[in-house]
Amino acid sequence: MSSTGILYILATPIGNLGDITLRAIETLKNVDVVACEDTRRTEKLLSHLGFRKSLHRYDEHTHAPSSQKIIEWLKMGRSVALVTDAGTPAISDPGSRLVAEVLENQLKVVPIPGASSVSAALSVSGFVGEGYVFLGFLPRKKGPATRLLQASLGLGKNLVLFESPFRVADTLQLIHDVAPQTQVMLAREITKLHEEFLRGNETEVLEQLKSRPNKGEVVVVIRREKV
Repeated sequence: MSSTGILYILATPIGNLGDITLRAIETLKNVDVVACEDTRRTEKLLSHLGFRKSLHRYDEHTHAPSSQKIIEWLKMGRSVALVTDAGTPAISDPGSRLVAEVLENQLKVVPIPGASSVSAALSVSGFVGEGYVFLGFLPRKKGPATRLLQASLGLGKNLVLFESPFRVADTLQLIHDVAPQTQVMLAREITKLHEEFLRGNETEVLEQLKSRPNKGEVVVVIRREKV
């Protein structure tokens, strides 16, 4: 009787394809199935690496049937790598639900770490402080987003959050409403051709943003309040 398979939570490059790790490449070569957010994006990565694999779509819209199928494969002894379009699965991502269900079935989950937009942005922010608070994406409704931001700013830690290019201006305005003259760094297109970092207080960064196109995922780093 074959042993159960392993679910690998595999980090892919956040932009530059050269940032994939040797261990990630070896894992992708050896797994039976790659569960991915967008098969076209994953095919592009695999083509860059020079091989093809069986792909299975997994995202928030396909969670129920896909997670059941993945668990069946694992119980049959097949190994599965879970990837997203960029970065690490299960971080502000529906992959966390899959991991929880796989663990509930007493199956093995192994991380294959790699490039991180959070650590990349923090490393060049220039904001001094012990530790940080990661907020993921703020709630879409203004009330909950305001309360979360107010509570987080009071912790005395640098804050990191994700934002879409279409909502980042609203988020900067929210920061202004909650804590005017707060120093922020906005990182766009990290590791890509048009990578840039906008620095200043929230009003200054918002002004810089007006001359840029609405494209590319954004990481916002907010400097801790002095305590």
